[in-house]
Amino acid sequence: MPQKYRYEEFTWPEIREAVAQNRVCVLPVGTVEQHGPHLPLVTDVLTAAEMSRMAVERMPEEAMLMPPVYYAFNVHHMDFPGTIAIEGETFVRYVTDIGKSLAHHGFRKILLVNGHGSNVPFLDIAARNITNQTEAICAMVPWWNLIPKGLLQELRESEFPGGMAHGCELETSVLLYLRGDLVQFEKATRDIHFQKTEFFYWDLAAPSPVFFQEWFSRYSKTGSVGDPTKATREKGQKFVESVVERMVALLKEFRVREIGPRVDHH
Repeated sequence: MPQKYRYEEFTWPEIREAVAQNRVCVLPVGTVEQHGPHLPLVTDVLTAAEMSRMAVERMPEEAMLMPPVYYAFNVHHMDFPGTIAIEGETFVRYVTDIGKSLAHHGFRKILLVNGHGSNVPFLDIAARNITNQTEAICAMVPWWNLIPKGLLQELRESEFPGGMAHGCELETSVLLYLRGDLVQFEKATRDIHFQKTEFFYWDLAAPSPVFFQEWFSRYSKTGSVGDPTKATREKGQKFVESVVERMVALLKEFRVREIGPRVDHH
């Protein structure tokens, strides 16, 4: 019988066994929001959840996959129909509570796998909360950070900055591979209309030095930012496989990471 790895399929005695095995809990976090006329609202959830699943599936005795968090902070997308926006404080508390629950049951390693750019500051805070308020340690990684820089440079055809930002060459390629049936590629168009300066620009490959996010409709006509016309399923497969490989390596390293004792120097 195959080893189970989906958290919600375990019984409570089996959860105790999983804790004893020192498994890493992997929590995919996305959001439900518009991604232009060619990609579905579920893009950020789907990418994070599927790549997390593929990684955990390779190491079912060392990790377990949590049901994904679907809703998150994205008020800046509300000018486009479909987006479901959660206030930042609500989102941070929600994810923190999930981690605190896992820690209460005895899990000591929790990895948040992020699929939505604007989740980054909030998930960073949630991970810190979990680590500071429990006996567990919690880390967060956006999946695109796991793509080797060399592979990104090799496959990228869109311009920098801007070509890989939102509903872009990268996300569209990944969706073409993971769920091509959800991609309406004939509706994909290049949309890079933001003001590019030394300090302000958008790109997943290398964010601008200044943290800033204004209303999306101020600089995007389609709801996407980037050049999805450069996307291919072949690129998507290479991106996904590289992310999954490095996520497995990350989970193995994180699982054996020592949690040292605190020292109060007062």
